[in-house]
Amino acid sequence: MKKFITCLLCSAALLLANGCGDESEIFYSISYPVVRIDAEVTLPEPEEPSTGEDSGTEGTEGTEGSDSGTGSTDGTDGTEEPVDPLVAQIQAEAAAEGLVQAGGCYTLDFARYNRGFLTIETATQSGTLTGVFFKEPGASELTFFYLDTNTSCTLSYYTDTDGVRKVLLLFDLTETFQERYPDAGLTKVVRREYTSTPTI
Repeated sequence: MKKFITCLLCSAALLLANGCGDESEIFYSISYPVVRIDAEVTLPEPEEPSTGEDSGTEGTEGTEGSDSGTGSTDGTDGTEEPVDPLVAQIQAEAAAEGLVQAGGCYTLDFARYNRGFLTIETATQSGTLTGVFFKEPGASELTFFYLDTNTSCTLSYYTDTDGVRKVLLLFDLTETFQERYPDAGLTKVVRREYTSTPTI
């Protein structure tokens, strides 16, 4: 079923890329300049013995798009936790292997309410790429098609140092790294691309 849906999306992408109908008219554009990249890596937490009803689980909640992740050393209680070497290695790989690096940019030109033309300035040797994208109104997921490849990301947010909430692009790489490190027991690997675009 997933393969069938992908084929349908690819067909639609080709129609859009070929300028089917009046879809060449752009009525809205938005850009996401990428200012920095990191990755969130989660390994199974070791079970701790219960110390009674006051064992406490507070502090485990996270705000969507918060600017802290597993393996970071910017603890809020003034202490720093050591980073697991494997986590650090996977974080570095996930950040480095993205299509776009810091200084790059995604530009979305809407030709219809849910799709349009995509320009990717990669800030790498790949240069500038073009393709198409799909985004349903109100949805947080974006799907990109370029170079016979498709990838999806989730639109989230983070609070920048200037206090402004800005767009954060989340790329789920969990399956890729589970296959690469089958014995690591990875539960989550997400590349986080921080943009300078304020949330609307």
